[in-house]
Amino acid sequence: MVRFCINHQNLKPNEIITTRDFPVHNEHILKIYFKICKKGYHKILPPTPVIPLFVGLPLLGGKSKKVQEYNKRIKKYIKKNKRIKYLMLDGSHKTTALFLTHNKINSVIFEKDVDIKEFVDLVQIGEVFSLSTKETIKDSLMEMAKHLKDARFFETIEDKTKRMVGEKVIPKFMIDYYRNK
Repeated sequence: MVRFCINHQNLKPNEIITTRDFPVHNEHILKIYFKICKKGYHKILPPTPVIPLFVGLPLLGGKSKKVQEYNKRIKKYIKKNKRIKYLMLDGSHKTTALFLTHNKINSVIFEKDVDIKEFVDLVQIGEVFSLSTKETIKDSLMEMAKHLKDARFFETIEDKTKRMVGEKVIPKFMIDYYRNK
């Protein structure tokens, strides 16, 4: 397991807002992560990058009606769902597999720009596969706001994965494992 100076924790899937890709983009990648997690090797996976909501919200700048409506909706969602404490930046396939195999979400918590830099450095030396986010907290929050702005609704990792199970948009063997374990 990789050691970090930055804060990392095992978080509950119902306390992290996830990305809006539904279902996940690449079923093959999901199958790989699922097999790793099912076999009990989930600790070898790099942590999922998240930003605590107390650090910042994924809000858009500007005064247009669409921007104001989005900002109002995300604030209302967060206020209504008190258990949500984090915003996921990357890792939809991995977090889906972790939830389906009844694991918590091993996360790296970005509170400062230097935390992101340290994680990027780990990508450079091959300790972490990749990081799809910006170099600063502010830019990462803006990127996620742009990603979420057209979402009809917002979801946690748990909510989205349960919706994938309910709508049967992932392989049956994953659904069966989730339901029977």
